Amino acid sequence: MKGSGMLKQIPLGIMMSILISTHTHAEFFQDDKFKIDLRNFYFERTFSNPQSHDLGSWSQSINALYQSGYTDTAIQMGTDFSLRYAFRLNDKNEQLSDTNFPYDTQDNKLKESYGKYGVTLKFKYKDTELKVGELNPKNPIVFIDTSRQLPTSYAGVMLESKEIKNLNINMGRITHINARNDDQYEKLSLLRSGPRYESDGLNFIGLDYKFSEYFSGSYWFGQLEDIYQQNYLGLAYTKQFEQSKLKIESSYFYNVEDGKNLYGEIDSQAVGLMGTYYKYDNQLSIGVQKNMGKDIFPTLAGYPPQPYLQAWSNLPFYNPEELTWHLNYIHDFKNHGMDGFKTRLGYHYGHNIKRPGLNDNKEEETIVGLIYAVPEGKFKGLSLEWRYTQTDTRYGIENNSGNSFKENRVITTYEFKF
Repeated sequence: MKGSGMLKQIPLGIMMSILISTHTHAEFFQDDKFKIDLRNFYFERTFSNPQSHDLGSWSQSINALYQSGYTDTAIQMGTDFSLRYAFRLNDKNEQLSDTNFPYDTQDNKLKESYGKYGVTLKFKYKDTELKVGELNPKNPIVFIDTSRQLPTSYAGVMLESKEIKNLNINMGRITHINARNDDQYEKLSLLRSGPRYESDGLNFIGLDYKFSEYFSGSYWFGQLEDIYQQNYLGLAYTKQFEQSKLKIESSYFYNVEDGKNLYGEIDSQAVGLMGTYYKYDNQLSIGVQKNMGKDIFPTLAGYPPQPYLQAWSNLPFYNPEELTWHLNYIHDFKNHGMDGFKTRLGYHYGHNIKRPGLNDNKEEETIVGLIYAVPEGKFKGLSLEWRYTQTDTRYGIENNSGNSFKENRVITTYEFKF
């Protein structure tokens, strides 16, 4: 396992003094949490284009996560640790990068194993918390990725404050990313083909406000220095009925280049509207998203997702001028004598993609999923998931097919809590 560049962000003396001092405070240990996750992950993707090689691997991971409590000092302090390790169980398709395991360019094959570790120092005063070190953000500007064997993580500093009633304030600076298929931290960049240009950091600030019982809104701003600026505006309406609930969400992104324009001009906007209806054991979401501008939606190198882009799925649906209709249906069988069992059906259809000189630019995706989580008893903490995805992409003249694929994922997890 290679050393983490993230740890260089934290002076060792500060870290050790905090760890030593906290031994005198019982709350540090009384409120701590420790768990181990075992994750078996099978991933296989078969392409329709005969010139493309199929991808996939079968692997096992062990994840140890520790979260301390806080000291009883005026400024409360704590420490979190993570240790992750994954190894392959087969050699199939090992000559090709599968965006899951690191690819060894010297041996021209996937690595047999890889690992990650992280340390987070946390400080708390009243309803304000500061974290330094390994970060796992989930916000409109930057998000972790759990879609492969080991998740994405970041290095930097992040502050969250809830001092003002109904207002949640977030701000931070992220300097490095440890991608899902990497075992070390790198500086941030843009997901693009061609030369790689690095940014010194991603700065962000976010305001989430609850206007009333039914309405809430968000504004977030992000700056990937010398590459792009991103603005996000979100509004949501939620209404609870006796036996059902309705949620309507709207979103708007506005992206432009920043500073030295390392990747040139960026012209990208996206607007989305989605409604979700919950009743009994059913959840149905229907939405529409329209992209605007001449460029694809900017995302970070390392494949982190952008789930606040409402049509985001296995295919990102982030192409220029693309109009996407999408739906997702989940049924819970808990009231049918099958507690813990859920099914999922998803469908996305994107068209009107702007590609000069090419016709019939559209893409389609269908997802079928089965999930079972043991609800109680000796095996509580065990869950099984099968997810099948089929895509149909058309990006060529005279309806020539793009690189469509079929994909299977089988995920088994078991969580031990101590």
